[in-house]
Amino acid sequence: MNHHLLPTWMRVFLAVAEHGSFNRAAEALLLTQPAVSHHMRRLEAQLGTALFERSPQGVRLTSAGETLLRYARVARWVLLAAESSIMEVDRQARHVLTLGVTPTISTHCLPKWLAAFHRHYPRVQIRVHTHTTPHLVSQVTRNELPLAIIEGELPAEETVDFWVLEHMEFLIVAPAHSPWAAHARLPLRALDGQPLVTRAPGTSTRAWLDRVLAEHGARPRIVAELDSPDAIQRAVAQGLGVALLPRCMLNPAAPGLHLIEIEGTPPVRYLKALWPKNLPLHPLARAFLETLCEGYPTLKELLAQVRQPEAQLERLQQLLHSLPVAGDAAAMWD
Repeated sequence: MNHHLLPTWMRVFLAVAEHGSFNRAAEALLLTQPAVSHHMRRLEAQLGTALFERSPQGVRLTSAGETLLRYARVARWVLLAAESSIMEVDRQARHVLTLGVTPTISTHCLPKWLAAFHRHYPRVQIRVHTHTTPHLVSQVTRNELPLAIIEGELPAEETVDFWVLEHMEFLIVAPAHSPWAAHARLPLRALDGQPLVTRAPGTSTRAWLDRVLAEHGARPRIVAELDSPDAIQRAVAQGLGVALLPRCMLNPAAPGLHLIEIEGTPPVRYLKALWPKNLPLHPLARAFLETLCEGYPTLKELLAQVRQPEAQLERLQQLLHSLPVAGDAAAMWD
């Protein structure tokens, strides 16, 4: 991500500190490793102290480096907030937005999102990284992606900022020409002992599904483990078994499928937009989310917040309180 107001020493220092490696920082910044080392040696010479402890396994911050990191993060936030506030994306200018999405979103949601964005910003190119939720969270945490959209859960202690776009309610999906077609509503425990087509083990979706079924006393018989909701739907339509899939990604008129509501409180996952924690929303990411407002009206609240100077100042005060002299520094803004 290009941030024009950030001085070079700050970009390089933060990259090394947050990646824990000169090599990985160089890759992220599209610099050579010697160039990164040169910038850091020069910064250490100017400050008259070591900022890193070097070893074959990588680098660790010294106490001076830890102090500089806290202040540099606040300074970065201030500069990027200023840049975000004054920079409106020129609809005719050439920009590149890198966007992360999960495989399910890439198949079912992304095509219409890209079409809507392209209508408003025809000269902005989008590079899409498709990966699992844990991988995308890691990339956003390391500031490698300005925006990712996932479905599912985040770690217990979030390392990113996020906004819920939609609650994804799940349905039972069954073959149209089967005894299941006689039912409009069923409890989840009706899946106990039944043939189930599901996602592969190791995915966050499968872990969530196993937990939900166990909570409802259902132990279905797994007959197939597939890597996409489309493949699961086609397998169900062929009579292989039943499945649990989100309503928003199903076509009620799809041939060969019968959709069954779940009695009681249906299981829900969340469609979420993620961006780096304690960084202002990047202008290109903001522009992308603006084009999704029609489908996800709650985004209007988020976008109103990121445009309000008062909200920006409140976040800055929170960051200032993390500094060694937080009380004195924060008082300047009260």
